[in-house]
Amino acid sequence: MRLLVKGRIGSLTGELHVPVSKYHAHRALILASLAPGTTRIQGLSDAGHVQHTIQALRQLGTEIQVGDDGDTLLVTGGQYRPVRERVSVGSSGTTLYFLTPLVALAAAPVTIVGQKYFRRRPIRPLLGALEGLGVRLDAPTGTPPISVAPRVPTGGRVRIPGTLSQWISGLLLLAPFATGPSLIEVTGPFNERSYVGLTIAMMRRFGLVVETGPDGRTFAVEPNQRPHPAVIELPPDIGSAAFGLAASALRPSNVLFRGLSAVGAAETDHPEADLLDILTGMGLPLRRDPGTGFVRVQHDGLRLRPVSVDCRSVPDMLPVLTVLASQADGTSTLDSVDHVRLKESDRVAAMLQLNQMGARLDLHGDQLRCHGVSGLTAAELSSFNDHRVLMALAVAASQAEGESRLTYPNAYRISYPRFVDEMNAIGMSMSVESGRKPDRRRDAQQDVIDPGRIATEPLDALVGRWARRRPDDPAVVEAASPGRAERCLTWRELDQRADAAASMLLELGVEPGEPVAWQLPNWTESVVLTIATLRIGAVCCPLMPIFRERELRYMLGRARARVVVVPEHHRGRDHARELAALLTGPEAPAVRHVLVVAGDGPLPEGGGARWHRFDEALARQRPDRGVLDARRPAPDMLAQLLFTSGTTGEPKGVLHRMETLTRAAAMAARHLGLTRSDRVFVPSPLAHQTGFLYGMWLALTLGVPHILQPVWDGPAALATLRRWHGTFVQAATPFLVDLVAAVESTGRPPADLRIFVATGAAVPRALAERATRVLDAAVCGAWGTTETCLGTLGAPGDEPASVWGTDGRALAGVGIRVTDDAGAALGPGQEGVFEVVSDCLFAGYLDHPDWTAAAMTSDGWYRSGDLAVIDESGFVRITGRVKDVINRGGEKIPVAEIEQLLHAHPSIADVAIVAMPDERLGERACAYVVRTGDIDFAEVQHFLDEQKVAKQYWPERLEIIDELPRNPVGKVQKFLLREWASR
Repeated sequence: MRLLVKGRIGSLTGELHVPVSKYHAHRALILASLAPGTTRIQGLSDAGHVQHTIQALRQLGTEIQVGDDGDTLLVTGGQYRPVRERVSVGSSGTTLYFLTPLVALAAAPVTIVGQKYFRRRPIRPLLGALEGLGVRLDAPTGTPPISVAPRVPTGGRVRIPGTLSQWISGLLLLAPFATGPSLIEVTGPFNERSYVGLTIAMMRRFGLVVETGPDGRTFAVEPNQRPHPAVIELPPDIGSAAFGLAASALRPSNVLFRGLSAVGAAETDHPEADLLDILTGMGLPLRRDPGTGFVRVQHDGLRLRPVSVDCRSVPDMLPVLTVLASQADGTSTLDSVDHVRLKESDRVAAMLQLNQMGARLDLHGDQLRCHGVSGLTAAELSSFNDHRVLMALAVAASQAEGESRLTYPNAYRISYPRFVDEMNAIGMSMSVESGRKPDRRRDAQQDVIDPGRIATEPLDALVGRWARRRPDDPAVVEAASPGRAERCLTWRELDQRADAAASMLLELGVEPGEPVAWQLPNWTESVVLTIATLRIGAVCCPLMPIFRERELRYMLGRARARVVVVPEHHRGRDHARELAALLTGPEAPAVRHVLVVAGDGPLPEGGGARWHRFDEALARQRPDRGVLDARRPAPDMLAQLLFTSGTTGEPKGVLHRMETLTRAAAMAARHLGLTRSDRVFVPSPLAHQTGFLYGMWLALTLGVPHILQPVWDGPAALATLRRWHGTFVQAATPFLVDLVAAVESTGRPPADLRIFVATGAAVPRALAERATRVLDAAVCGAWGTTETCLGTLGAPGDEPASVWGTDGRALAGVGIRVTDDAGAALGPGQEGVFEVVSDCLFAGYLDHPDWTAAAMTSDGWYRSGDLAVIDESGFVRITGRVKDVINRGGEKIPVAEIEQLLHAHPSIADVAIVAMPDERLGERACAYVVRTGDIDFAEVQHFLDEQKVAKQYWPERLEIIDELPRNPVGKVQKFLLREWASR
């Protein structure tokens, strides 16, 4: 679904009915629930978040009724007597932060729960402060669910970061009920002071007193206070009125804002009241209508003046201010915007989408600069399910030339349910249209599979099941490529060909547990061979098509594979002849049979191996079901031998069991919400774990089609995605870059794509924002290795601020930690060595138990060799490799952070930073840059200076190159760059 906004409307006329303030409503309701007696709250709020507060209070036993006039709430307060143990706060952060402290006053234990989103919402600082006030609680993850024991707080002296005002307000609401005095101190930047001021003022209305220190950062609260009922009249909500005010500023208007009487901040206690003064400063005429007493905006068109705003005072107004500033006559500056990036979405990044409409916005550290332009053009935009972003972009779109479409069209209901109706009532044109991407998770029959259960079933048996249930449905599609036409196998055909290939392998003497090797592109034969090999209890050993004689000699020798499958020709290489030469050369692997796929030339000879045509050998088979069933594997048998394609060192043969791979695929499917209605697009090589496990194996486990792309090409991939309705893809970042470029050049996004998981390296934040918008799909980061499978992964419902630029969060059943050099676990925000534990770890390295032992800690965790930081919400940011650390005279340079910053430069397409030797400091940083425009060393320094980066962290050498060296799956080969930098 989309919100369709038609731009370049005429004059705006009519009335807007401004709803009551949700900020006042939350606080009045919660304080009324604590005051013995009946409180009257005049004015009903239909904001979704306020409804969550009402529902949660009712679950705590509070009686809330609508008065006879239909516009008053009657709240009967007193001690909470929960009607259920688990109390849901829905999707309201305010309800979460206010009620978590207060349920300590309940007569019984309470567990606070909410939407899955809150399992990633940081609340640890608040929980720590509550424990300091004597609250007994249990929250192992630092996020909901949070269990709170019934106990009157003792009071005490606590400190709380000023990051979120709701943390501070939650403590202030609880402190008067303590048995001893409380002193609450705010540390660090203090954002949203006006919101805390509103809490204190509302508490005073109920007889609760808070003394504010002279610096405004300390709050003293006396104990044993008792609230009394009150009569509260809710004022109009300036935050909702803001969107109508902005719309009326951009078009000739005569609009009455019914309910809003204040024309300046001094006339109201609303926490966003400063917006009124800001709008007046920009030239918007706010006048009190003499006939009604409400604000009227009337003008025949105006040019707004630029403005400078500190967003700490009105953080929620950044989206609408950005829209207004984009049309102002000059450059506006919005300062202190970092905090705004922690809201429902990264609102700064979200509003940078205005640049796609012709605006000129640029981000400089903690400041957003908006250079006014004369007009905007329509665009496809993402709201990131953020109500304020959606409404602000809709207002911008109403000023643009053409029709714009915005995702998550119903997000406005969270705070302003009548937004669309009100905007249309004054002459704008907004409507919700049906989209093309149905939420397949809504189908009750499409439940996500259970990893533990499905891991007990052999993969080949699952394929047989899908063949019986859906014999004529497509199972695997191979896109057309040079020399090969498009192919499609149904589940019946795939199962039958796998039986024939299994019989063929038995005929060639393949034993249980023996590797079968193949070096094939993403062709259907790879899928057939995988199932066939598993069906007879053998081990799959796919090899990358780019490997040449040196790598093949090593890997085939290590694997001791007696059967090898290769193409006759592929992309200009004669694979069959190359293998023949290898088998007749020195130190030749002991290969006994070679099967050649495609081609019609004479078969080579070499090394005593027998050569066969794959298709001919397959056609001869008459599978014996009894023989095949006798070889059927158990789930715990070895199933895969995959040689690592790391950036340094000797390739390692990683062994995995079948149940491990199936469990890993199912865990990813559950985490992402994939179901049997999805279609998996596989551009990553099937000889790499990304393509093999999170492409082919994932699709076979789910029983859904997978679409193979044999030769990578952005436009061709886009066409394949569109033709076969691909919904999910996991691939390295370069694949994402090329696909985005293809969409931008054609203007035709892949209509059904829902999720792109980018692996190999964290997606640069700027690229993630761009890709999310261009593809109209969730772009999720991930971290994994051949040894561990995926350990961390983003998800479509995660906040963009958390996902963009990170490697996701731990999958259910995966443990993650960072440790120091001594192996001690470190806390949130500290950099250390990244370690993982799960049921998806490898079985060991082939022939190297010493390597296996060295990779594991004494308590069973896998040492990744990566450096990482885990934040309060559990999101991981890989900061580099242990061996990639740049130590500049004892100062460690945050390489990943500087790379992320440089990726945002408009003239830089790609960048990698490595150490270069230095006699005095030991190491200095060298930046290798792939450029898209003019850039030199001085410009790099100037750019980092503007970002306020410490000079010690700046690269001290710049090298311009055509492309970064990468391994077959897109990882930058920094060892090569270090070699180049040392010359």
